[in-house]
Amino acid sequence: MARTVQAVGLIPLDPGLNHAGRSLFKTDVDLYLAELPPPGDTQLVIEWPDEEMAEVRTPVDAAALHTASSRAFEVWQGLEPPDPQGQSGVFMRVEVSGPPTLLAPPLPRDQRETLRRAEEARQRYVPRADWQEMGYRDWGDTALIRARLEGGAPPDAAVGPHGSTPLHLAAEQGGAEAVTVLLSYGVDIDVRDDAGHTPLWYAVHGLDEATVRTLTGAGADVWSPQSGPWSPGRLMLTTTLAPLAEALPGAVKLAPEEVARQQAADSLIVAFGDEPLWTEGLGACFVRGLSEDELIRRLGADPAQCPRTDPEDAPFDPSDYEESLRYVGVRSVDGAPGGCVITQDGYMPSDNPVLQAISADTTAYGVYFNPKGGTFGTLARDGEVVASEEIGLAPHESDPAAYWTFRFWQREHTFPWGADILAYCCAAVGLRITDGRDAVDRRSPRRWVALPSDLRR
Repeated sequence: MARTVQAVGLIPLDPGLNHAGRSLFKTDVDLYLAELPPPGDTQLVIEWPDEEMAEVRTPVDAAALHTASSRAFEVWQGLEPPDPQGQSGVFMRVEVSGPPTLLAPPLPRDQRETLRRAEEARQRYVPRADWQEMGYRDWGDTALIRARLEGGAPPDAAVGPHGSTPLHLAAEQGGAEAVTVLLSYGVDIDVRDDAGHTPLWYAVHGLDEATVRTLTGAGADVWSPQSGPWSPGRLMLTTTLAPLAEALPGAVKLAPEEVARQQAADSLIVAFGDEPLWTEGLGACFVRGLSEDELIRRLGADPAQCPRTDPEDAPFDPSDYEESLRYVGVRSVDGAPGGCVITQDGYMPSDNPVLQAISADTTAYGVYFNPKGGTFGTLARDGEVVASEEIGLAPHESDPAAYWTFRFWQREHTFPWGADILAYCCAAVGLRITDGRDAVDRRSPRRWVALPSDLRR
């Protein structure tokens, strides 16, 4: 029967540059035995799972160990021998002479993550015969698309939402070079997805001139309608790409009334400036033709008790959401015609009771930029709510023409996020303002009005 003898081995942390018996390429290991092995065949068994070292067995000359033990002597004579039952059978010596150089410790998590990412990056461009694991932004990576095509990935496969092909997705991402690579594989330049749109349609939505030129130069269909009367070329005529569209074969012109509507919409968008707008969680209501005092009275308050103050001096704690919903800010908006705007960090300006109370003999439009998702608008006229809608989404053929005019279709914005929606709200009530930024800027002064209970629900 084999007998096990417990031992402890010590590997020095540093071989020691000045130690005569050590080297940078090997090190001595001190082995301590709780007892001598019996005579006969003896093996030293080593295993290190943490470093993925499998079990290794090495024959040991037990006779040499016994001979060496005969030279041992007692250091502290007269001491009582330890109780064998109370001993662990393990003896350890610790030697520290500097940082480890021979055996590296396990890598920390951040270094392992760095190595993992480096390997993923290396594998990213290995040719493969499919389009799996392609992220949304990857379709603008020419090298990645070329690697997939060289690996045998089908260039005309339906790989994206609504039947989008690689050419659709590359055009949408503004990858002119990637589009060129895909076209070299003979793909249909005017292939349509399930929504009936071609790659050029998406390139125009992104206002990427290089990609648009690549597709039109390769013969893409510019003028066939793809959503109601709208074709890629017709959309281009309303943007900075108009000169390019006008020079293409078959170019058409927009009717004068269409040009006028587009210019009026763009003027309202410009009225909200070119700096970023903070619209998340914003509630706003534009009302036509009312003065601040009249609007405050319709909200059930005394104008004399509502002076204009800075937001930090508001009569409520902005950090208390429930309390802040009881108050709205009122500010006039200059224009021809002008009116007023109601604002709040909440939904009340777009709530039906508020809209019904303020819209007698006029028109009001409330909008709420819901931080949980979606932007929702409500139109009231003559004290009645007449329409509710989700706005700002890419329009469909059946949507109002104003969704196109106010550029809800445009994916690459040339204006602050939310300016097109606020401009649409102004147009819905007939406001023609020239400076609307202060109207919705949370930092600008306004008159705070406490809403009565019948306007809160």
